[in-house]
Amino acid sequence: MDEMDPSTKVLKSGHYSYRWAKASRGDDMDALMGFIRALAAYENESASVKTTEEQLTSDLEAGHFCCALAMCHDEAGGECAYAGFALCHTRYSTWDGLCVHLEDLFVPEEFRGMGVGRGLMEWCVLYTRSLGCKRLCWEVLDWNTKAKGFYEKLGAEIKEAWQCVRLSGEGLENFEVCQEVAKHFS
Repeated sequence: MDEMDPSTKVLKSGHYSYRWAKASRGDDMDALMGFIRALAAYENESASVKTTEEQLTSDLEAGHFCCALAMCHDEAGGECAYAGFALCHTRYSTWDGLCVHLEDLFVPEEFRGMGVGRGLMEWCVLYTRSLGCKRLCWEVLDWNTKAKGFYEKLGAEIKEAWQCVRLSGEGLENFEVCQEVAKHFS
């Protein structure tokens, strides 16, 4: 990165800058929702997106996640296009303590190979360090060899032996719980 303006928390590098998405900026939320849909389509999971723009806005305002946006600039230096995003949230590791989880990073095809993905990763690393965290973690699809190569080039370690496990949808809803335990969450 070339420079960071501490008053606005904007990183600038060439024709791109990186900043936090703001729920109060409707264009930010429109762009974020568009990126989420584009990423889902790229991963052949379009039907899996259940999140709405309203939910994203509410959850961002509540601090449940943060999102870095990459912005492309015109010759005069003004923002002219959204060029990618990285959505993060904190989680806890019994081995490392507080960590940052990179939920999604996406750069549209027309902005790939221009340093935008690296800039978003730099933003995530700086955010992770700013919280005093010892780990930034994320998943990558096994067939996404381009992404794997990109992450390995950055120095990330792909843990082949670890697998992602989820309980969601009907599985989560139909999971039987003891009523004695359930009353503590009512």
